[in-house]
Amino acid sequence: MFNIKIMQYLLKQGPGRCLVLILLSCAVFACSKMEDTHVGFIKGSITYVGTPDSVKIYPGNKRMKMTWRLSDPSATLAKVYWNNKSDSLVVPVKLAAGSDLMELMFDNMKEGTYSFDILMFDNKNNRSVSKNVVGRVYGDTYVNTLLGRPVKQAVFDKEKVTVSWGIADQTAIAAEISYRDKSGTRLSVRVPPDSMTTTLKNYSMSLYGTFEYRTLYAPDSLSLDIFSTASQTVKVTGPPIEYTRTGWTGGLEDYDIPTGRVPQNLLDNNINTIWHMDKNKSYPHPVTIDMKTVNTVNGLTYNQREPLDGAVKLVEIQVSSDNLTWRSLGAYTFENLRGKQYLELLEPAAFRYFKVIVRSDYKNGSASALAELGAYRR
Repeated sequence: MFNIKIMQYLLKQGPGRCLVLILLSCAVFACSKMEDTHVGFIKGSITYVGTPDSVKIYPGNKRMKMTWRLSDPSATLAKVYWNNKSDSLVVPVKLAAGSDLMELMFDNMKEGTYSFDILMFDNKNNRSVSKNVVGRVYGDTYVNTLLGRPVKQAVFDKEKVTVSWGIADQTAIAAEISYRDKSGTRLSVRVPPDSMTTTLKNYSMSLYGTFEYRTLYAPDSLSLDIFSTASQTVKVTGPPIEYTRTGWTGGLEDYDIPTGRVPQNLLDNNINTIWHMDKNKSYPHPVTIDMKTVNTVNGLTYNQREPLDGAVKLVEIQVSSDNLTWRSLGAYTFENLRGKQYLELLEPAAFRYFKVIVRSDYKNGSASALAELGAYRR
């Protein structure tokens, strides 16, 4: 309330001055009340410790490492929370001489993905803004998803084995071969993922006939640990021995009639003559070969038409001993390569007739061509 004497003074000043003075008094009174309201909040400023910088996660096998750069030299303590803050780690700041790198190890961790919150504190218990980072721990579930790098074939010739590889997985870092040489010494060969052939020297086919290998993986470029598949055993085979094709015949069920490029051209030892499939039909295109006698076959040989232009890609191989009852040996892929190629069957088979059913080509056309076709044993 205004003092009575003040009110009497204001009334003597006239209506205009009286109104101005009343308004000024109200403003002073209001500011006074506002200051009283906020006085408890402006006693001092808040001090924050610097937030961790350049945080990195190094995943491992049921463990993990975390590092970061210390952005504030006043920090003396670090607290790390995970699992919705139900788990935590409190560590004092200890740095190597001349280093600003903080490092923590997390052992005996369950496999999975974790979200971490990192807080830094100084000796006055001032804290930093929370730094969040996500990391993963690997284990048995991950290992069970790993696939061994495919081995196309392992062929012995002149005291050495040549191993031909399929394409490696993107996260595979190597294949590791273990074998014994002629003297019985166990040797190990590490194969890079971009290497397509490997030679095992001083090998004895009569003593062993197999070797073992495993595929190594690193799930992340910062991975602490190397993971591997279970060891696999590979059977070594002898060099391919091609059957002489004298007297063999090719069926006439599918070919380009106007040009006369018949299946018999597959058997003439001339890559310039070809079997061309019927252009008026779409896939599949079959060709049947009669070897005139039952042979035990380990694989087929083939030459793509050259130059490579829509070469044969996916095929199915069927076999028969009487040209009446047929059984499938499975689906295979012809390579888009020049020169003679060797296609190893999944298992050796005995038959007289074999049928190659072409199902696609490398240009997604409706028909293609093939230059040569044969069979071999080992």
